[in-house]
Amino acid sequence: MLNRISVAPLYLQVKNKIINDISAGIYTIGAQIPPEAELEKNYSVSRITIRRAITDLVDSGYLIKKQGKGTFVLNHKMKRNLLSLNSYTEYMLRNEEIPRRKIVRLGIIKATSDLSKSLKIDQDAPVLRLARVMTFEVKNKGYEVTYYPIKRFPDLESLITEESSVSQILRSEFHVKGKFNHKVLNLVTLDNGIASLMGLAIGTAAYKLEKITSDASKQPIYYSIMYYDPQKFSFVIDD
Repeated sequence: MLNRISVAPLYLQVKNKIINDISAGIYTIGAQIPPEAELEKNYSVSRITIRRAITDLVDSGYLIKKQGKGTFVLNHKMKRNLLSLNSYTEYMLRNEEIPRRKIVRLGIIKATSDLSKSLKIDQDAPVLRLARVMTFEVKNKGYEVTYYPIKRFPDLESLITEESSVSQILRSEFHVKGKFNHKVLNLVTLDNGIASLMGLAIGTAAYKLEKITSDASKQPIYYSIMYYDPQKFSFVIDD
């Protein structure tokens, strides 16, 4: 049922409901979705609302209209721009989605040799490790591990919740904003732990995106590793 007192417009609620139904397998790839008249009745909204939701889904690559036949489900993949600086929260909000995060691990560790090089800090220096499962859609989850230098961001651990955007915390509490990104994208095989967190089978292939985000003076802010399901994501390069 739609929430008629929600700030989200009805067409967006219909759109998200259909996306969730596709992700859950209610509408499978290649299947025809119900006609507009039936959707209008199912959701108790106007034909204009249904048409706007369908148009958005077609433009977003979820659906395709076939003249004289109907509207069908495409093999949709979400897209991320490798050149973009936006965070998970910014990406979700730009796509009119609600960010959903689950903290798996949060605590202070000693910087390894590789971490010290990535963050330009001393080996064994204290680093905050934050591991989270990020939900993009139903049955489309990513796993991210991020490392922050404690010396630069003292007490950051106490500010982080599952509802918070760390990028926003860094801007508001520490007045730090990312300016440069260095990214490395590889295809890897998932072990049991990460595969389970992402809801995938052991040995599944996944994109592994390593990123060092730096400020205007090119001082590293954090180092992160994000795993994506290649069946659900494509990476693009747009200037």
